[in-house]
Amino acid sequence: MKIIKNYIYNFSYQIFLMIVPIVTMPYIARVLGPEKLGINSYTYSISYYFILISVVGLTTYGQREIAYVRDDAKKLNKIFWEIELLSIITTIFSFLMYVVYIYSFGQYETYLWAYSIAIIANAFDISWLLTGLEKFGVLSLRNLLIKILMLILIFVFVKSRDDLLLYIVINTAGTLVSNITLWPYIKKIGFPENLKSLKIFRHLKYALVLFIPQLSISIYTVLNKVMLGSMSSIDQVAYFDSSDKIVRISFSVLISLSTVLMPVAAHAVVSGNKKELDNILKYSISFSMMVAFPMMFGIIAIAHRLIPLFLGYQYISVIPIMILQSLMIMPMAVANVIGNQFLVPTNQIKIFNKTIIFGSVSNLLINIPMIYFFGALGAAISVTISEMVVAISQLVELNKKMSIFELFNDWYKYFFSGIIMVVIIFFIQSFTAGWVGIALNVVIGFAAYFLVLYIFKPNFYLFMLRKVLKL
Repeated sequence: MKIIKNYIYNFSYQIFLMIVPIVTMPYIARVLGPEKLGINSYTYSISYYFILISVVGLTTYGQREIAYVRDDAKKLNKIFWEIELLSIITTIFSFLMYVVYIYSFGQYETYLWAYSIAIIANAFDISWLLTGLEKFGVLSLRNLLIKILMLILIFVFVKSRDDLLLYIVINTAGTLVSNITLWPYIKKIGFPENLKSLKIFRHLKYALVLFIPQLSISIYTVLNKVMLGSMSSIDQVAYFDSSDKIVRISFSVLISLSTVLMPVAAHAVVSGNKKELDNILKYSISFSMMVAFPMMFGIIAIAHRLIPLFLGYQYISVIPIMILQSLMIMPMAVANVIGNQFLVPTNQIKIFNKTIIFGSVSNLLINIPMIYFFGALGAAISVTISEMVVAISQLVELNKKMSIFELFNDWYKYFFSGIIMVVIIFFIQSFTAGWVGIALNVVIGFAAYFLVLYIFKPNFYLFMLRKVLKL
């Protein structure tokens, strides 16, 4: 019941996170235009690497370690302060490196300085503590209020292409304030009694192990934008980033499940409850397939109608990019479950790293020629192939521990339900137009999908129906 409650908290917040870009992206895309939007994506992508260095894997590591010791107040206090003080040190180190970069190589310096606030914000981020303790209600409420305030500020103050700097400051300052508002919760943890007893750097090598996959993932999720900005036009960065955001916003529904279940899985490992861990993995894979297939097919079906309405006709080039990127939703869903709910909680970090590195290497090999010849479309091809490589390599590793065929025995039922959904949507589009048409496509499409699923009767879908009907 606690898992369901936490998922509702996190799911509700993820839905809100989906709504915010749906509201802001059309406005920002039109107000800033492709050039300024591209500059924003390019400078953020550069600053992201310094944010990554400041985090250095401590968020994921911290969640897991807190989940391990959450029932022991003394250990909890010690672990928290060791990890938090280490986070402050790595943030200072990263910020100094960022300053050197700006003075040495920085293009668009003003915007890069604005993004430095996001690096500083990491020192105050203790969301990993509350995630490890499964306090998702506190996190969700805090994030909700700050995001609403940021949303209001964007619409009130960002009015023209000259307001890009203000837009960046609102976002980065919002992150900083959001992180600071969590600190009153520290009273429940307590302050360290003896600073000398804290062994801060003992956590660094373990965090670095988790930093490697994060760095590797960034190669095919962030570096492509830096490469696009360097090898192609800044407009191409805007086109790719717009597509990437829409696809990943859709995917955030699945991420919310992973965020809730990762500490639960870690606690199951410590308790020696292998059966619970297996069930979490089985249900997560089934849930991911049930949601990912209609997402993927839905984007393919409505992309040509959605983009002109959503972003404007100056972003028509986004359509083929987004259709291509929609294909990565399923491999992302599979890799998200296997990585965050099996490999990380069971401390198989080396295997996890290896699979991510495979994806990064494949991306580096493909990215340069693809971006050179095809620009943003080439970046979309590269990132989609990379996500597939990661998912396949993780499936190969998982199959060594258990039979993956049991996890995917109903995949074709979700797949064909998605195909039928697409056919119905294309038929509806002959009689609909505008935003009303898009809404009808989505509502009728998903209704048709779940109706066809009822006919095919996949096991997890029937399990969910029984749970809902009992409520």
